[in-house]
Amino acid sequence: MAHLPRLISRLSRPLLATSFIVGGYGVLRAPGPLPELARQRGVPYPEAATRATAAGMIAGGLALGTGLAPVVGGGLLVACLVPTTVAVHGFWRQPDPVRRRAQRNEFFKNVSLLGGLVIAAVEARSAAPASSAAPASFATPEGA
Repeated sequence: MAHLPRLISRLSRPLLATSFIVGGYGVLRAPGPLPELARQRGVPYPEAATRATAAGMIAGGLALGTGLAPVVGGGLLVACLVPTTVAVHGFWRQPDPVRRRAQRNEFFKNVSLLGGLVIAAVEARSAAPASSAAPASFATPEGA
């Protein structure tokens, strides 16, 4: 039973990462209106910024989902998600109540994903072996 939390974490990280990988891939293939939206929000080099964010989501998703670098991957996803959420899903800018409600839902969905990423990164960090600890062969006996 002691291994159950670690098993759940190993199964959950890929689930959390999937939407970032799939979404990033979709934007790389066809960015649609996102570069124009980025331009309207004053983002410099909007096409490049859109594609870089998409690539960051793919890289972060793979790092998190595979467990190869979950803390780095989670951090990269947070760095991509925060500005995207504010720029794309700023519900407070929507005058139409129907669009405002839809953007508000997307905004808070992303806020929830941010919470999941923080949990995943903290859990991965706490589960990782301490890298600063000396190897057992170099450990000094207590009282020495």
